[in-house]
Amino acid sequence: MRILAILDRPETALFTLQAAGELARRLGGQEIRLLHPKRATDPAFQAPDEGIPTPAQRGAFARQVTLRAERLQSIARAWIGAASHPVVAQASWVEIAGDIRRIVAQEARNADLVVISRPCAGDRDDIGQALDGALYDAVALVLIAPLQAYPTVGQRPVVAWHPSPALDRVLDTARPLLNTAGHVTFVIGAEHDTSEAPPELVGELIARGIPVTIDRFVAPRDRLGEEIRAHALAAGGDLLMMGAYTHARFVEWLFGGPTRDLLAHATLPILTCHHGIEDLTA
Repeated sequence: MRILAILDRPETALFTLQAAGELARRLGGQEIRLLHPKRATDPAFQAPDEGIPTPAQRGAFARQVTLRAERLQSIARAWIGAASHPVVAQASWVEIAGDIRRIVAQEARNADLVVISRPCAGDRDDIGQALDGALYDAVALVLIAPLQAYPTVGQRPVVAWHPSPALDRVLDTARPLLNTAGHVTFVIGAEHDTSEAPPELVGELIARGIPVTIDRFVAPRDRLGEEIRAHALAAGGDLLMMGAYTHARFVEWLFGGPTRDLLAHATLPILTCHHGIEDLTA
């Protein structure tokens, strides 16, 4: 497995690296590539009416970009130097300047898994562009790292169950992790009570001796994300698996649906991917 870790902010870099290292260990990672995508031009001077930067402004922007890259590389070197896992110890570092979204999308297409920090309110625009490049343009499998350290990732996974091609892909890739988990929780949310049979995967895991809990709840659509997060945390989970944006009215749902809500508030690592086919039943 080839893992690409996106490092864009010094304050979140270590959490991203720790999550990448833990998944490399659990999923048999063979290569970790550490990518720092950086702007080639100052975003404050993109539009024609914003004028032309002065030499002093260009110099200040260049120093800011260089300082951020140096801080990130220092964090990465310290992490690599302290590593006991051979794959982590051999992780490679690369910096690429240009269009952030395009850079990340191109690099993500060559990876089996992309690890990226969780978006935060007030982030630079290019932070969101990096996530969009990996999740939507490259259609990559993405681990959204939390804003805190987790001693384990995937030892107690929580599956936000809603059948979709995206979730199928997540579960297929994470199957080695599920098969060695200490406990797996399936969180099944719906707007109305349902007597739907448990997922087949539940029986398969139980047959392997994996303890499984099924947690069903009822909530209105606009609270599904909040409830999934609350139930996952209550289960003591250390990784949330779910499909991303499998809803027919895609654009309208982005800012109010479960995935966007979880990105705004969740404290768990989130393993997810987007599937280009709309799910008309969502």
